[in-house]
Amino acid sequence: EKFGDTSADLITMARTRAVLALALAASLAPSCDAFAMAARPLARPMARAQTTHARSLKTMIMPVDPLRKQAVLRDNRYRSDDWLANLLTIPQSRVLRRIAFHLVTNVLWAVAVLALSLKKGIALTLPPLPHTILGGFLSLLLVFRTNSAYARFWEGRIIWGGIMNTCRNLAQYAVTHLRRVDMEIAGKFIKLLACFPHALAHRCVSGRIPHEDRVKAALPAPQWANIPSNVLLELREVVRQAAEKHGQGSLQDTLDTRLQLKEVTNRVDDLVDGLGKCERILRSPIPLSYSRHTSRFLSVWCAGLPLILLGPLGNWMPAAVAVICWALFSIEEIGHLIEMPFVPSLYPISDATGINPERLESEKQRKQPHPYSYGVPVEVMASVICQEVEDIGSTNYGK
Repeated sequence: EKFGDTSADLITMARTRAVLALALAASLAPSCDAFAMAARPLARPMARAQTTHARSLKTMIMPVDPLRKQAVLRDNRYRSDDWLANLLTIPQSRVLRRIAFHLVTNVLWAVAVLALSLKKGIALTLPPLPHTILGGFLSLLLVFRTNSAYARFWEGRIIWGGIMNTCRNLAQYAVTHLRRVDMEIAGKFIKLLACFPHALAHRCVSGRIPHEDRVKAALPAPQWANIPSNVLLELREVVRQAAEKHGQGSLQDTLDTRLQLKEVTNRVDDLVDGLGKCERILRSPIPLSYSRHTSRFLSVWCAGLPLILLGPLGNWMPAAVAVICWALFSIEEIGHLIEMPFVPSLYPISDATGINPERLESEKQRKQPHPYSYGVPVEVMASVICQEVEDIGSTNYGK
């Protein structure tokens, strides 16, 4: 009853057998078209019925999670039907604001070249061949520059994905193994583990987001400048206390428990590695000589555009220069924006999805950029990881 009417399934099965029999007969007698003609009326309805049936079964067996659909499909991904909204919001673009001075300077230079040609009769023109040859080299520089920045963004996202997986593993180890040693130690471990993502997010954005109260409460009074490292040190201390308590217990030490505590220590090592990788991205920008040369090359090339386009375009030359410079300057600026991939969230944080759906529309009306517009929203990801760790810690396993 759950998967549909039995009679409909029998009809579909009968049609399937009929079409297979006709196809087999047609393969044995390829010169005869009667089998193929007879199979067509049955094949098309059967294909439509099977497709509809499969979709209904997929919907019943794997229903779409509305929370996931909202958080991933709608909010975090670009949709092809957003093209008109993206086109109309060009004046509110952050990239446009950042390149505005450079763009206006080039447009004014193009207007000056046109004015000299119209008022004074001075035609400042250049042959297009050198400009065309240099354009190929400029495109390579822009591609390499943008790809290098995107590689840093993707590496940052991979690092935070690994941190999420490690925190899940540690939370599960805490509820299934540390609770067998001591409930209080397991609870302290969970609280410290939930503090680490927020402390790491604070460090990734160089302190542009405040520390949460739970982080301050979980650490002792003398705190280091590197708060995530201090949290990991406290985690190691909790594991050491668990090992000592297990060794002093009345129960005989088992190899399994010792191996699990060793595994917990190894997972903490993974968090230390993740912290070091994030700091490597923060402290190692793309070489400045590369960025400077790309900027200089692009500025000189765009400054020569009015001299090349004046003859073919005439009065339309400043408009063409504006569009071309906007496109190229934007590509370069996007590389600058995502070069440092960790960004704080500009939306209110929700424990469930990282974005508060009730206040999302009001924030959009204020023209606030999306968290994934310019990098990895570490504050959002820290909130999601913390909530998942606390959910795992609230289970009854090991009690």
